[in-house]
Amino acid sequence: MLVYLTNFFIAWLAYFWQPKQQPCGSLTLPHIPGVDIISMTRQEVHNYSIAASPPYNLQDAHNLDFCDVSVTLTHPGENDTVTVSVWLPLTNWNGRFQATGGGGLAAGIIGLGPARPVSQGYATAATDAGLTLNGTSNPQTGAWALRPDGTINTALVLNFAHRSIYDMATIGKILTERFYGSPPKYSYWNGCSTGGRQGYFAAAKYPTLFDGVLAGAPALHFPRLIGYMSWPPVLMLQSAAPPQCIFDTFRKAIIDKCDPLDGATDGLISDYNPRSCTFDPELLIGETVACPEMGSDSPVTITSHHATLVKQIMQGPDLPDSQPLWQGLPPGASFRGTANTAVINESTIKPVPFFPIIGWIKYFVFRDPNYDVFDMTVEDFNTAYRITLDRYNDILGSDGLDLSEFRRAGGKLLTWHGLADELIPASWTTAFWDGVNKSTTGADVSVDEFYRLFLAPGLGHCSAGDGPKPVDPFGALVRWVEEGSPPDRLSAVAVNAEGKEVTRELCRYPATLVYDGHGDVNDAGSFSCRAREG
Repeated sequence: MLVYLTNFFIAWLAYFWQPKQQPCGSLTLPHIPGVDIISMTRQEVHNYSIAASPPYNLQDAHNLDFCDVSVTLTHPGENDTVTVSVWLPLTNWNGRFQATGGGGLAAGIIGLGPARPVSQGYATAATDAGLTLNGTSNPQTGAWALRPDGTINTALVLNFAHRSIYDMATIGKILTERFYGSPPKYSYWNGCSTGGRQGYFAAAKYPTLFDGVLAGAPALHFPRLIGYMSWPPVLMLQSAAPPQCIFDTFRKAIIDKCDPLDGATDGLISDYNPRSCTFDPELLIGETVACPEMGSDSPVTITSHHATLVKQIMQGPDLPDSQPLWQGLPPGASFRGTANTAVINESTIKPVPFFPIIGWIKYFVFRDPNYDVFDMTVEDFNTAYRITLDRYNDILGSDGLDLSEFRRAGGKLLTWHGLADELIPASWTTAFWDGVNKSTTGADVSVDEFYRLFLAPGLGHCSAGDGPKPVDPFGALVRWVEEGSPPDRLSAVAVNAEGKEVTRELCRYPATLVYDGHGDVNDAGSFSCRAREG
């Protein structure tokens, strides 16, 4: 009888002491240090559907039922207004929390970011980091960088860099625990491009915030990336910009030269070693190119100017009296990312810079909304690049990111990157991995125990382009975190121009894909992972 009463008392205590689930409409937040809550709305949403589209690896989601919580906050004394959106599945919660990232100059994609994870049972969060200026501005314009008095809005720059990650995850996990009555068993970060960079910053700045980080095509070395993206438009502004048919011809020639290095001629460059594949743009001088955008009866002849321009774009930007700041466009990548052009009335050709770059130069660099980017000279570029490095490298650069505390906390970082990324070269990501690997050499831990990188031949930015796309990298991360099963390969698939399925098993860097010499070049089974040469 005594045992029965004791067990009954213990069960009674457990019942009354366990966290209680709250209705959606009753959710509240406690005081969070460093944050003032301005307002909070909650509502149940039923049968929500959204048709998403690239980039940033977003997908459709249909018939979702969730508790939609919107939190507006500010950081005391900084006059920012930040929105955090948390979606909590009404049924079939999988016990996990997932925070989502942004792209370009946006820290998050509210309404798009959470949809896919919620459809998979995740409690999910996104934030605008205050960059929409209380819902009045597109963050990609960069207007958020300036205060009304024309000074740099350091609070929002800090939010964009990493502070919004902490705020969003903290609020998201508190609301998850209060809604379901128990905290999430595992917490994850998921982002591509800027969202990928945010994942690295989350691991380095807040090493215990997430159990696992999926970071696709990360915008590492962000200030240098700004110069890389600005370089081709500035070059074209100094002379006649070519139509894209010219660039497409050079791209095809580059692929034809470098594609066979892996043993298979399949239109995909599996690795690029400048010492083994040197492409000379001057070989195409004098070739005529059909160019529909210039009129069906107007073929264009490739000139020495075109060849020089392509060479400069592939070499990348540099500054006078300085070492080259980074590599240029990856071989096989489309020129339409950083060297896009538009033909007007089949005659006038104008550079079309990657849109966020225009805002960066106007607001972050010259602090002048009326600055005409299309009047920039090479000297203006040099000035803009130096200002970007001097002013923003400490807060947005990746040189000082340290993953050692993330590793010690048991975190896992999984990254994938397309070798034909037209916006962010994969070589920037491999350089970061190489640095981490070097720092762990001789230590009691291998980099592969907590940080793995996979490169995808022919893949463009955040799943764009022609190459096979990773099928379920997030699932691979979850299995690594929760089951202790680290991915050695990532399955990838695409459909080529002939309508045939192309599969690959992406190699764990630094290994690279090599054709076995027999078998269908569209079949992953015909390739092996081998040590990278050079």
